[in-house]
Amino acid sequence: MLNGIGVFHLASTRLNYETAGLRVVARNVANADTPGFRGTAVVPFEETVRRQQSDGGNFSIRATRPGHADAAGRSADGGLRTKQAEVLEEAPNGNTVSLEDEMMQAARLRGGHALAASIFEKNLELMRMAVTAQG
Repeated sequence: MLNGIGVFHLASTRLNYETAGLRVVARNVANADTPGFRGTAVVPFEETVRRQQSDGGNFSIRATRPGHADAAGRSADGGLRTKQAEVLEEAPNGNTVSLEDEMMQAARLRGGHALAASIFEKNLELMRMAVTAQG
């Protein structure tokens, strides 16, 4: 219902982005000792929104290759666009995950999630005040 209102749609999209981004970080951390594992990183939110707006504002999930989405049509990371993480140093076993970088990424994503939740909550308060205002 609220997704038809621009600010709620954007806040909801940002919440979904941050949540899916934390899943990417969790997958990287979980595989930090897996030989040959190549870490991934999320595409910046601004780039994601810009690309989706250029596609007519359609915030839909896309699979770029067969097998990217499960039978329900959702990809494992919630439809979030990811890219190969920048590698400063590769472990002898071929793993590219840096736990320090992942923790910094998690903190950034958590902050973005808190901001989006706050924006959603404050705008919901404004709507409540407008609806219940005694004129």
